[in-house]
Amino acid sequence: MVLYIEPLLTTLKVANGIIMKVITLANQKGGCGKSTIVLNLAIEFALQEHRVIVFDTDPQGSCYETAEIRNYQEAMAHINVVPIYENLYQVIEACDKDYDFAIIDTPPHDNEVVTVATLCSDLIIIPVQDSPLDIRSTKTTVDLINEARKLNPHIAPYFLLSRIQANSVMARDLAQVLKSTYKFDILETQIANRRVYKYSLIYGQNVSEYSNKDIAATEIGSLAKEVLSILDR
Repeated sequence: MVLYIEPLLTTLKVANGIIMKVITLANQKGGCGKSTIVLNLAIEFALQEHRVIVFDTDPQGSCYETAEIRNYQEAMAHINVVPIYENLYQVIEACDKDYDFAIIDTPPHDNEVVTVATLCSDLIIIPVQDSPLDIRSTKTTVDLINEARKLNPHIAPYFLLSRIQANSVMARDLAQVLKSTYKFDILETQIANRRVYKYSLIYGQNVSEYSNKDIAATEIGSLAKEVLSILDR
């Protein structure tokens, strides 16, 4: 992905004048929960009456299809989800004054849209599972972010422990290895491997809507609060 950086320099103004906060979920390793986190975080913000747009850049279209379920059911919190596979920066500019947050779901492979999303981000969240293979596969994403920060030093990258056994020895060991290997900070919130994340998306809901007393709702509420705190710094 780093190869895409240099050709973009001649045409891309790195987030100049963008007021809307841009959050990207990125990791080349599939199955780490990017789309699930994007949707839960976006809906959580919308429940708090923030204006949110989701850019679904993954050809699988998981976020877009889930949003269609929400629209069909006339869900309480409204979010816009737009499938976008090119001209992402231009779309971000066009939406800037209409939304408080843009959350970008990226595919698990190299393409120019992933690079543009990285360059334009205020915050990049890298979900990682508690597996040595996941830690190693994260290197490509870390390399891209480090290159992008040379052009946009305001990017804040954070690891998110995702689909893990929460507060386990394995999770603590993973956090130590990630931080020592890649030098990025780690979000305090952890997203555990809970069935409610799957069940809620069947109905196009986030976990707070589906069952606000479930511990998963506490996790997503904590994640939203932590993200807002980072963006307010």
